[in-house]
Amino acid sequence: MSLAPFKVLLFDCYGDWETGMINNFKHLLDQPTSPDRTKLFEIVGPIENKIQDDDPTLLYSEVLTKVYSETAKKLNLNFDEVQAKSFGKSIPSWPAFSDSSKSLKKLSDAGLKLVILSNVDNESFEGSRKRLEDGYSFDAIYTAEKIGSYKPSLKNFDYAIENIKKDFGLEKEDILIVANSKYHDIQPGHKKNLKSAWIDRAKAHMGVEAYKDVKPDYQFQSMEEFANAIIKDKS
Repeated sequence: MSLAPFKVLLFDCYGDWETGMINNFKHLLDQPTSPDRTKLFEIVGPIENKIQDDDPTLLYSEVLTKVYSETAKKLNLNFDEVQAKSFGKSIPSWPAFSDSSKSLKKLSDAGLKLVILSNVDNESFEGSRKRLEDGYSFDAIYTAEKIGSYKPSLKNFDYAIENIKKDFGLEKEDILIVANSKYHDIQPGHKKNLKSAWIDRAKAHMGVEAYKDVKPDYQFQSMEEFANAIIKDKS
């Protein structure tokens, strides 16, 4: 199935969120009884999802502060509120994947509209964007803070569909979800009849490992592979 018809890419896969989290869980992971990476994310994922479900208007930085403290309590690890708040503010330090900047530039140069649909708050996203070369500018940015809810709520996808039509005059059929999380992006996107390209980031656990039965329309091992494929189909 050709990628040529798509004109808008609804993105949430340029940042290495799990490495960013691991780096900033340091105070917990340095303790003798701390879990390995897989076990940690098996705990973190459901905690984060519940916090977001309980209060969809809570800023993501505040969600992360709660995630840190509740994860520490769940694992019986020592922590303090300073560490938890620092974790909540740590998104600007979370790295982008090495192929992100060059792939985004290729896609933009090919005339595709690049739109972010993210669960972060506005301030945190601005910090994250600076991890890309030249502080990459997207065609539109739709955050959980703007929308008032968190993915996988279908409200977020309705917002994206409506605003893509308003901002660019393009329809649902023109949109392709490009993401790593099957839970946050691929599965709810399918409920709104959006096509999806899954970027299978190595070692990604949250929103992926428990959703192996969710089948994307396309699958790629990297953003670079995806960018090359859609540009080839459009040529």
